Amino acid sequence: MTVDTDVVKSLQKTVGLDNVLTDVEDLYVYSFEHIFRKQQYPTVKAVVKTQSNNEIKKITQLANKENFTVILRSEGNKKRSNSEAVIIDDLKPLDLKPQEKITPKEVTENIEEIHRAGHGTFRNFALALKTLFSEGLTPRCQECKTCGGYCTISPSFNDIETWSSKGRTLLIKGLNNGDLAPSKKLVDIIYTCTTCGLCFAQCAQDLHVHEVITTARRQIAEKGLTPQIFSLTAKNIFETGDPSGTPPKRRLSWINQIPNLALPKTAEVLYWVGCTTATRSPNAAKAVANILNHAKVNFTTLGEKEGCCGYLLLKTGLWDEAKNNALMLLERINATDAEILVTPCAGCYYTYTELYPQTLDVRMPLEVLHTSQFVERLIKEGMIEPKGSNVKVTYHDPCSLGRHCDVYESPRNVLKAIPKLELVEMPLNRSRARCCGAGGGLWSYNTEVSMDSAFTRLVNDVVPLDVDFMTTCCPACYMNLRYTAIKRSIPVKICDVMEVVERSVLS
Repeated sequence: MTVDTDVVKSLQKTVGLDNVLTDVEDLYVYSFEHIFRKQQYPTVKAVVKTQSNNEIKKITQLANKENFTVILRSEGNKKRSNSEAVIIDDLKPLDLKPQEKITPKEVTENIEEIHRAGHGTFRNFALALKTLFSEGLTPRCQECKTCGGYCTISPSFNDIETWSSKGRTLLIKGLNNGDLAPSKKLVDIIYTCTTCGLCFAQCAQDLHVHEVITTARRQIAEKGLTPQIFSLTAKNIFETGDPSGTPPKRRLSWINQIPNLALPKTAEVLYWVGCTTATRSPNAAKAVANILNHAKVNFTTLGEKEGCCGYLLLKTGLWDEAKNNALMLLERINATDAEILVTPCAGCYYTYTELYPQTLDVRMPLEVLHTSQFVERLIKEGMIEPKGSNVKVTYHDPCSLGRHCDVYESPRNVLKAIPKLELVEMPLNRSRARCCGAGGGLWSYNTEVSMDSAFTRLVNDVVPLDVDFMTTCCPACYMNLRYTAIKRSIPVKICDVMEVVERSVLS
């Protein structure tokens, strides 16, 4: 007998409706045990999610009665099954561990090629997909019995592998091979991702799966299947210069709080505030301006004409729109005659320094610095001298600034320059830092799932430290972490690093 409808109903009765997976996307993902190897179980008819020994026993008894194969993932049975099978996913989710030292020798030529293929123009960027699925393995991959990886999102979906980084990668593989159609569920899964880059950080640091996901979104966009929310985002960016459609005048509310602020048309430094900073963390926007003023930096802003860097356009696959937006912004930036662009937004910094040249083949005509880098420079040059601040803080590494741009020390050096301030590190920090959940467009696409990641970061990593407050250098992180702390009653205060600096300099 085969795994028919009656068998599926019996499985659902045993473990619950939501724990029996029969969608084609789920069956395809679970038919692989490794993203680089061939399909292991081509005849999977259902997947059961359970770790209960009692439920596993009942399923085994049902299999003996109905004559179908049961594959228990925890037993590491890697033999190909040619009979109809039910996979029991009884594996525990991967726990993140503190940073481990990984030597460059552990990365093979194939993985280095993936890294190269993921950095270039439209044409080269697309090679990331082809190269990733060439079945090249790192030494660690070869030793791994079951490829899993870590995903900040999958816990929101009962740790079902289809909603993990591995699952998304396999769905993209199936889409590229023609094994899968771009269904509504597949598109939903591909866009339910922060593109944080933490997925395989514990086993292959140069395996940039987030770039493959971004490339797949580009392919989905070319088919006209971009989720409606991001089509609206693009419309808002071109009409108001803000993804959420906030009117330009409202972005300048923080300026009115700074007396005698003179902003010339041209200046040595262009202060790029960023739409999220201006509207979601105006105190940070004001703090940066006060710090620059105090240091007597010759700076200006684009005011109502600033617009949006296009991060969301790039991350959601709307690359043609992103390039048009970028070229328009470059004209405005050039008009300021600035030599340095300084921004407090990790997403803007990532977009200008990495995404523009790699994805759009667009180069910024001036030096681009994150505010933490610029303020670190001001402190070293003696242009500002922080005063003592008797507080205990921890620092959250934004994915855009840390993993994607390798900026880890500047924010910490700025905080350490403040006398009496105690900086306490979370166990998961720098390249191993947990994602806040707001990146990659997820905050707009699924706010509740985005907040689940922030909740995990706050409760697991911050609360045990008993700090006065948590700091970060990203307005999206600030927004999601703060909103989650308030809405889910977590006793953690969040502020931007520049607010800490402002208080120590102007107090």
